[in-house]
Amino acid sequence: MFEQDEVVIDVDKNNKFKQLGNDLKKIITTLVAVFVIVVVGFGSVYRLETGTVAVITRFGNIMPVNEMPGIHFKVPIIDELKKVNVQEVKEMQYGFRTEKQGSTSQGGQYITNNDEEPVIVDGKSNNASIVLLNLIVRYQVADPINYLYEVDELEPTMRLALEDIVRSTMQTFTMNQAVQQKEEIDKAILPVLQKKLDKYQSGIKITQVTTQNVNYLEQVDQARQLVEEANQYKRGRQEEAEKYVNTVIPTAQAQATRLYEDARGFNAQIVAEANADVAEFEALYSEYLQNPQVVKEKFYLEAMQEVLKKNTLIIDQTNSGNLLKFFDINNKVSKLEPQGGQN
Repeated sequence: MFEQDEVVIDVDKNNKFKQLGNDLKKIITTLVAVFVIVVVGFGSVYRLETGTVAVITRFGNIMPVNEMPGIHFKVPIIDELKKVNVQEVKEMQYGFRTEKQGSTSQGGQYITNNDEEPVIVDGKSNNASIVLLNLIVRYQVADPINYLYEVDELEPTMRLALEDIVRSTMQTFTMNQAVQQKEEIDKAILPVLQKKLDKYQSGIKITQVTTQNVNYLEQVDQARQLVEEANQYKRGRQEEAEKYVNTVIPTAQAQATRLYEDARGFNAQIVAEANADVAEFEALYSEYLQNPQVVKEKFYLEAMQEVLKKNTLIIDQTNSGNLLKFFDINNKVSKLEPQGGQN
């Protein structure tokens, strides 16, 4: 007869493998349970900071916006949470981009956007020109639901709206107004931009439009500098003329006033002397009417005195020797006796 090999089965070893399998199942089950608990726990709890709101969608439906700061709960996996900061002021640049922010020790670096920067001003007249415009729009989220779901690619949409408004608004400004009245540009753009974004239901509020720079094209700037130099020269000449006028005219007016007053005084003097002469003549005439011979002798004597004053020597050839006295050049009285009684 043949002998059969004996088969030995290690019962303890099989039990060990079975026990190991059971332990692995328990560990995996525990890990899955912990994972589910962690996921469910963290997925159902969220926290809101001050100024942040929560927009939750459940099966595609938008739930009421949660605005209360603190710890809140949501349905894990089912609810989708989006947080929106409604206090943050965002910024959009037009005509330029910030390449590197500045610091206290070093200025920022900026690059211009040649597609946005050139803008036509005074476009409704024959003096239309081009300026280079750089401005900043600052805004906040006003309606978080519209902000998230109504407008795709919000900032590009805002930029297109702003570009349209800038190009239409700036045409109402002259070149000088565009450069010198930046606040007026801001006031003109902001309400129109807000109205258009409200029409789009963008959910944002424009808080500020700030025009940074309005520059001329290089060739225009050179021409304006020449004009400004000419205007400065013109103003200088005008100031000199005004100074001359303010100096000469008052002097001339003072001289004219003095001459006028002198003329009035001279006129009064002449009139007074004439009146005195008239009065003297009238008195003499009245005397003449009463004693004509006496007056005649008076005039004769006065006339002879004038004649004698102009002569140094007078010869008296009268028989009586009763010729008027005469005065020599030293104003002394002299008399020459008649010679031989000749006539």
